Amino acid sequence: MILIDERIRDIEYKYLVEDLKQEVKRIPLSNDVYEEISGHSDIFYTKIEGIIYAAPNAPIIENNFIIGEEKVSRKYPEDVKYNICQIGKNVIGSKYADSIIKDKINIYVNQGYTKCSISVTGDNSCMTTDEGIYKTLKEHNIDVLLIKDDNIKLLNKNKSISKMTGFIGGASAVIGNEFIIFGDIDNLKKENKEKIIEHLEKYNLKLKDFKGLDIVDYGGIIMYN
Repeated sequence: MILIDERIRDIEYKYLVEDLKQEVKRIPLSNDVYEEISGHSDIFYTKIEGIIYAAPNAPIIENNFIIGEEKVSRKYPEDVKYNICQIGKNVIGSKYADSIIKDKINIYVNQGYTKCSISVTGDNSCMTTDEGIYKTLKEHNIDVLLIKDDNIKLLNKNKSISKMTGFIGGASAVIGNEFIIFGDIDNLKKENKEKIIEHLEKYNLKLKDFKGLDIVDYGGIIMYN
């Protein structure tokens, strides 16, 4: 099962369902956070050691989810309580994490939008759009690629392009041996495209993108059984 923002475009949804044979649930947009992130899985959920932790006001809650102590709300850092990322045995997050998750974090970063900023590509590898996260993960001997690019979009509730810039973690997902970028990789700066392709080849990941489309940050995906 995959949870993803309901604003996902039809061609991307069909690829997940028809080509990858995934069951997909679209996350309804919430009024509890600002509209650009209102359907983002990385705002309402996190997955640590195979367990899904959900905000009490998450739009979709399943019986096997563990419910956190604190709701997410509109103002930062109240919207990043569940924005946690796991890379292998390392759990990366900020001091703003919900109390039910905080003791699981072993690498702390200053960026509250931790998972938004990180695209995990292996048990000890990732990409990030955040320089602080990049430096911290390098210090912990994680193979991390820094991607600075203003061409990752966020959406308003009506699916129009927001003036805000998105993150690589929210604009991508790994399913099986595929690295999926939600949009056309040619819309990134050429040097970033080349770095990403080189990184994916290093970790035997096949690139899947969607030609002609803007790259959109949907908040990534949450996968569960």
